[in-house]
Amino acid sequence: MKATAPDLRDCSIASTLSLIGEKWTILILRDIFQGVSRFDDFLRRLECSPAVLSARLKMLTEAGLLRRVGYKEPGERERFEYRPTRAAVELLPVLVGLMQWGDRHLAADGTGPVEIRSRRNGQRVSAALVDEDGQAVSPSDMAVIQLTPPGAPQD
Repeated sequence: MKATAPDLRDCSIASTLSLIGEKWTILILRDIFQGVSRFDDFLRRLECSPAVLSARLKMLTEAGLLRRVGYKEPGERERFEYRPTRAAVELLPVLVGLMQWGDRHLAADGTGPVEIRSRRNGQRVSAALVDEDGQAVSPSDMAVIQLTPPGAPQD
């Protein structure tokens, strides 16, 4: 089946990718969750151009994934830190899943340079498909249910 323009326009995955599907955007979000919050620190870690970084931070802020918080060092002008919003935090399982997939399938030894562990018990954290009760669900046990779009005629 070939996807048509309306299929893509109504697709949540396509919409999400149009917002966060660019490399620098994902890497900024990765760094946000590793505690990076200041422009110069992003610039040093990412080694992208200041114009690219500025544009991506502006887009993430306007989209509601980051919020700007002012700060001022003694004798300096006001600057801004970037902090994640709830919407960004809700993307964290996607970022963890991308990292873990890359570790498993792209790293020569099947492991990456970092792992995520629970501060509470030290156990590894992994992205997973779970139902509303928190039970693991395999892909073969999933069903994609087409919902009626708002305003569409009911049968």
